[in-house]
Amino acid sequence: MSIYDLEDTIDNFFTHETHVKRRQCDEFVLSRVRGLVNPVQLQGSCSYTVTAGTEKPKIFQFRGQNYDIDMKMLYLAKRIHPQLVARCIYHGTIDNPRDPGPGHVHIYEMDKLPGTAYIMARDISANQPSEAKFFAQSWRNNQYSDPNEAAGLLSEVKSTLRLLLRSRFPRQYLPNLLKVLEKLPLLFSGALPFVLSHQDLNEMNTLIDPETGSITGIIDWAEASILPFGFSLWDFENILGYMDSEGWHYFDNRRELEDAFWQTFWAKASNITESKKKLIRVARMAGLFYRYGFIWNGKTIDREVEASDASSIAYLDAFCMTDDW
Repeated sequence: MSIYDLEDTIDNFFTHETHVKRRQCDEFVLSRVRGLVNPVQLQGSCSYTVTAGTEKPKIFQFRGQNYDIDMKMLYLAKRIHPQLVARCIYHGTIDNPRDPGPGHVHIYEMDKLPGTAYIMARDISANQPSEAKFFAQSWRNNQYSDPNEAAGLLSEVKSTLRLLLRSRFPRQYLPNLLKVLEKLPLLFSGALPFVLSHQDLNEMNTLIDPETGSITGIIDWAEASILPFGFSLWDFENILGYMDSEGWHYFDNRRELEDAFWQTFWAKASNITESKKKLIRVARMAGLFYRYGFIWNGKTIDREVEASDASSIAYLDAFCMTDDW
């Protein structure tokens, strides 16, 4: 297992993702706010993120040329989750005048949200009611009403998942995958609301209060899209346990955590029938295959997972082999 190193990760971004120099980015930050430029402790592979400012600290993120954020999606996220999504300004791009050509970076300035990335506070259980309220906010904000758009989205998702049938994707997962494909038309029929789906709601992008476990912020909406409710529930699965070199382990109080989540969700959401509960489980499984069945490069699929992809296989074994979904 490789050891994360902050400076190596930053150097890798400026070596492989852009010809813009780190100094150029830091100088831009100092042209906007006073104070020291401090890189955040957890850097993404396709961006360089820093904090700066004394009275009201700001986050500045420099994203690779092909990893820009859809600002309409971000504004929508801010409207739906006003307390959990930072206000963001897009400042355009920076290029390197001495090395013109592809490789510029996109510049985003954001308010600094409180809290700590969940991956840095795994000894604190994430607060299930807090997470449930986040998902309930999505449920109550239906985004699609045009049948033609829904049909196009169904075709896209179906085509993507069917790639797994024509690849070296391990055969043991196919029974559940085929069940998902069979039920996809129901998911996109309007029986479930079409919601803003984060699509990368992992332990690095969920901020929590380290004292209470309550969610204080959701960051990095670059991969957000509109999908039937439930496609992002793989994130909820991830806070019920942890992965190590021996595979996936649920926490001892997993059932208690699940009950707390769903009881709050049923209370905060509305119009949840038994048939919709069944479809939510289908959407959850579809999201798990979407997440772990492919090797992703941002919003783009590099390839389908194979038996040699140990990390993805461990998650698929944990979540996509079950019969009781």
